[in-house]
Amino acid sequence: MNKLNKNILMLLTLCFVFAEKLPNDIRWVVESKEYQMLCHQVYDTAEEKLRNIIATNGSHENQAIIMDLDETVLDNSHYQIELHEKNETFNMQSWAAWVEREEAKLVPGAYEYILLLRSYHIDIIFISNRMDERLEATKNNMRKLNIFSDDDIYLLRKNKQDKKD
Repeated sequence: MNKLNKNILMLLTLCFVFAEKLPNDIRWVVESKEYQMLCHQVYDTAEEKLRNIIATNGSHENQAIIMDLDETVLDNSHYQIELHEKNETFNMQSWAAWVEREEAKLVPGAYEYILLLRSYHIDIIFISNRMDERLEATKNNMRKLNIFSDDDIYLLRKNKQDKKD
């Protein structure tokens, strides 16, 4: 092995050794099979309960489901990775930029559950702490994920004082 290759190999080894790992919470969401299985289990349980309610009531007309958007439907773990890489914490400026990029993925199981709701013509009401001024970016992200419907209702924050309490 020539000297250049040895130096490159040593540099890569050092980079690997000193590379900072993701915090456990982020790593668990993006890398663990357990997280994926738990998400699917939650949605499978929701599907079972929905089917039982419909069977008991004999109808699914005029029904609605309320779903939180972030980390229930939309997976924003890549935003968390970016914060970690920049050595930053959550802030509204970076969060707004992330939402505007329309790059959130789906939480495992969310797609199938939403398709089930749509097959029963059940209305979906999405709630979020996202600001209402980013509604179009949120809808565009949903379109990219093939889960958007014009019939959906979005309840987002009107301003910073608009809180859950």
